[in-house]
Amino acid sequence: MMLNRATSLNTNALAKSHFTRHSTDAEVALALTAGFLPAFRHDESGEVRLCQLADGRIACLHLLDSLPEAWVAERDHQGRPVALIDKVRAGYWRGSEFWTLSDLVHPHLDS
Repeated sequence: MMLNRATSLNTNALAKSHFTRHSTDAEVALALTAGFLPAFRHDESGEVRLCQLADGRIACLHLLDSLPEAWVAERDHQGRPVALIDKVRAGYWRGSEFWTLSDLVHPHLDS
């Protein structure tokens, strides 16, 4: 699922459309409770991609398989992505914001 800076994602709607019907996995429930969805962002374009399983469902962990070809730096002997270009950063989508891993370590919380 592609997102950009102008996109607002309602995590409750996402939960109903992607998770509730398809999965009862404890990790998915935990991710929804916290509201953080694994994603990658291209630093130059600002484009954000949620991590997806092969069947299109939103993944509960970081997967490289559904990312655009241009974001992949290296593939294994079976053609699966194993490395990304330097301009792509791992993080999480929450509400309408992308959080880098550094943001999680040093969050800017409302006072």
